[in-house]
Amino acid sequence: MTSCCTRVSPATSRPGATCSTNAVRSSRRPTRRCRLSRRASSPGSVMSWAARDPGSSAEGPLSSLDFERETGPTKDWFGMPENAVRAVLEAFTVTGVIGLARRDGNRRYYDLLERLLPAEVLAHEVPEREQLLHKLLSRYRAHGLLGPGGAGGTFDRIAPPKSTPERVGRNELREELVELGALVPVDVEGVRGKRLVLAEELALLQAPPEPTPSVAFIAPFDSLLWDTALLASLFAFDYRWGYYVLPIVFGDRFVGRIEPRIDRDRARVEVLDVWWEDGFAPRRADGFVDAMRDALRAYLRFAGAGRLEWAPNLTTEKRLFLTRP
Repeated sequence: MTSCCTRVSPATSRPGATCSTNAVRSSRRPTRRCRLSRRASSPGSVMSWAARDPGSSAEGPLSSLDFERETGPTKDWFGMPENAVRAVLEAFTVTGVIGLARRDGNRRYYDLLERLLPAEVLAHEVPEREQLLHKLLSRYRAHGLLGPGGAGGTFDRIAPPKSTPERVGRNELREELVELGALVPVDVEGVRGKRLVLAEELALLQAPPEPTPSVAFIAPFDSLLWDTALLASLFAFDYRWGYYVLPIVFGDRFVGRIEPRIDRDRARVEVLDVWWEDGFAPRRADGFVDAMRDALRAYLRFAGAGRLEWAPNLTTEKRLFLTRP
């Protein structure tokens, strides 16, 4: 069953992923738009100013640093500590009031959506049910082999499971996608329950391509890692080590974990540790050593680093994967 593993980018580490923060229902278009300005100095004033003064002058793309931070502890933002100003900006992004203009490193700059998208795009109204169908299908497309219930809250922010008089549920939406032929239920040997794949990807199941003999370090928010139960049953891989330890994929196998730390001040990457899966021997795996070196070079480029340093306990790996940018 290699089709869902072919989504892994060869010899690269995916450095980040966009995480939707649905403070407000992201499926609905906003009823009014705000103008970004440094006039707003706290989360409360950001919200009230946006509501009452949509026509105020704009200053171009702004980041959270362009607004004063409120004093006191950070807010609980979907289980993570977050400054309230950034939380408000992300909520406005989710609801379509503003959009991401650019990134400078980890710093996000936002601007008015009408300056980021053509007017004809903004003027186009899409029925809510069509939006929800699109969002649900996009989750199945991103992963490739999700079950009806998703995993780890994959579908929670789209719609509740069951329909109510006020709101359509995702069970009904999923059934509609199956009836339309967009999704096809399949059984996977060794995996409990039905899985759903996109109709256009059925051919991959009938004649799966040969896995690319490359290495990838998988970022924690990569869609491949959404369903940890599937990883365990299909790949015999137990993903429980947290955000900073990245799974290593070679071809269509999870073969280990690596913990790299980027030191931007010294332009280096430190490898704090490496753990190999039981039964995997790097030297004996055909093509692995060269592929691992390629992946490490790619990670150095991503980090903007000039050298790779290994922890003292990794002398074997250091000799085996001697790597220069």
